[in-house]
Amino acid sequence: MAITKKEKENISKIRKGKKESSNTDFISEDEYLRREFLAETKSEYHAGKIVAMAGATLTHNLVTSNLIRHLGNCLEDKDCKVLNSDMLVHLPKCEKYVYPDVSIVCEKPEFAEKKKGRSEALTNPQTVIEVLSKGTAEYDMGEKMKCYLKLKSLQQYIIVSSERKLIITYTKDKDGDFKVKTYSENDDILIGECKIPIEKIYIKVSFEMESQEKE
Repeated sequence: MAITKKEKENISKIRKGKKESSNTDFISEDEYLRREFLAETKSEYHAGKIVAMAGATLTHNLVTSNLIRHLGNCLEDKDCKVLNSDMLVHLPKCEKYVYPDVSIVCEKPEFAEKKKGRSEALTNPQTVIEVLSKGTAEYDMGEKMKCYLKLKSLQQYIIVSSERKLIITYTKDKDGDFKVKTYSENDDILIGECKIPIEKIYIKVSFEMESQEKE
């Protein structure tokens, strides 16, 4: 997966923060799914540990809702489903259950073994999108990305900055390798079959507002 010098510079600009941690005792995947089914707030599962999810900023929510709206409109007549961050995704090779900000499935949805009283977890998304936050950027662009790219079904992993108009895509080619491409202001991004202007993804977003939210 070759990365140009310019792309490395763009990635380094937004690769900040640290993975959230949890001090909970080890629990099984089945126990996690049972707890998650009953829980009022969402948590992820990281190889035996439960990791609570922090709330998102206004900017993060605006970017995510813009993505879902434009992708939903684009794929309205296609056999695809655009899913929000309430859809749990199973990453079996990393023993993780995670909540992507946006996921797209364009074939029959498949789930990890379903049991009564357990949260269902999608296993075959074709596209996954993560909108970066200060506390999760390093994780989303590091360990979590490596786990997503191990999904056999995955065709595209997309990272969206919430601090500037910058998007990075990892798209699988015909040889099964992921190619990296960066998009910035005035570009049109290709998400699956959908061509979306960057400006529309960041509509109504004020980066000054984002800075104030972090203070």
